[in-house]
Amino acid sequence: MNIGKNIKQLRQQKNLTQDQVAEKLGVSYQAVSKWETNANTPDIALLPQIANLFGVSIDTLFSDNITDDSDFPTFIKDDDVIRVVQMRGTKVLKVSTTFSPDEPPIEIAFPHDCNDRTQYFKVEVYGHLISDSSINGDVVCHQTIKSSTINGDVKSKGNIDVSELNAQKVICNNITDCYKIKATTIECAGNVASANLTCGQIIYKK
Repeated sequence: MNIGKNIKQLRQQKNLTQDQVAEKLGVSYQAVSKWETNANTPDIALLPQIANLFGVSIDTLFSDNITDDSDFPTFIKDDDVIRVVQMRGTKVLKVSTTFSPDEPPIEIAFPHDCNDRTQYFKVEVYGHLISDSSINGDVVCHQTIKSSTINGDVKSKGNIDVSELNAQKVICNNITDCYKIKATTIECAGNVASANLTCGQIIYKK
């Protein structure tokens, strides 16, 4: 039975302590601890409350398919960020640093008028991001970014290849190609390649 493991994982995804879960359900934290170690199971009458607390179905509490991907808990947040992931069945795919037929990039068409402040948004992509249009908002990408203009802070675990970048803060591996960069701070593990760079501070990190 997976309910103990699933309760622990769902609790961690919601960034809740055992005490907080216990308080919300009207039980002791020792009871929650025993559920998570499979020393005991929740009373059947509590299952609807537990499922409601974590925003899942009762069936999910007993599922074999709750992902154990280390990146996935950060994916579930009620913070108005648009998140884009690749999944095979119920498993979030891990994406390597290079493109391959099994791990293709995520190609996104952003609105043509997204430079309008009314279209401002934040986006997080679990994979490689490719966009022919401009992005007006903060971008978090778990691999490489290839785009036109980005007006917003950028954090990438891979390389950044954009035409123009206007940000307060940029965190990346390399900026491989960018015609124009305006930023207050750039934190980079490798190189910053730009024909036109206006930046207050560049920090190189190993």
